[in-house]
Amino acid sequence: MSDALQLPTLDDERHPLHTLRRELNDLRRQREKIEQLLQDFTEKLYTGFERAVEIAIREGVKGLHKPRRIPHPAGGWRQALQLPIEDWFVIIVPLVGAARPNVRDEARLPNARFKELCGRIALFIGDEPTSESFYDFLIFSDASWFAWGYGWPRMADATASTDFEYLAFELLASFVKDIRTTWRVRRSKGWSEGTTQLQHALDAKKRVYIFGLPGDE
Repeated sequence: MSDALQLPTLDDERHPLHTLRRELNDLRRQREKIEQLLQDFTEKLYTGFERAVEIAIREGVKGLHKPRRIPHPAGGWRQALQLPIEDWFVIIVPLVGAARPNVRDEARLPNARFKELCGRIALFIGDEPTSESFYDFLIFSDASWFAWGYGWPRMADATASTDFEYLAFELLASFVKDIRTTWRVRRSKGWSEGTTQLQHALDAKKRVYIFGLPGDE
């Protein structure tokens, strides 16, 4: 009768404890690096928008207002940036954590990129809690970034070589050109979401129209 199989002990490198430690340490290093890169990218992006709006206003462009930084519930360095345009606004939010890109988003990334952790910055129209992001930035651990959304030309670049002020001007022009408003439907039987309601009509902070993007029709 053969001897019983001898399993590796804790001091043996073959023990799964060591694999567990290595994997967790590697994940922690990746997440810490991405967090720092996301913080750096976010600050440069926000500064780019602030400068672009300041220049536009100085040059006589009407309809833009000074951006406002809003504390993020996660605390730390995170802040959202509100970009007022006419009587509506875009909110930019750096998301918490690091994850792989979602293949269902149909981002035109090389296949290998879908296996990499990255940070993400999401853009929203207005402040409705249920609104969905319409444009996103992904920041990878090699300091490259990728952005796409609502039919606007997809972009990819390295953070170090990015002119954030020019990027902000491009995005602002695209927001104004491509984001449209449509009156809410007058009434609809059986459901009330998206209809023209008195509570909205008499609320100075609410709008009785919805926002649309290219391709929504």
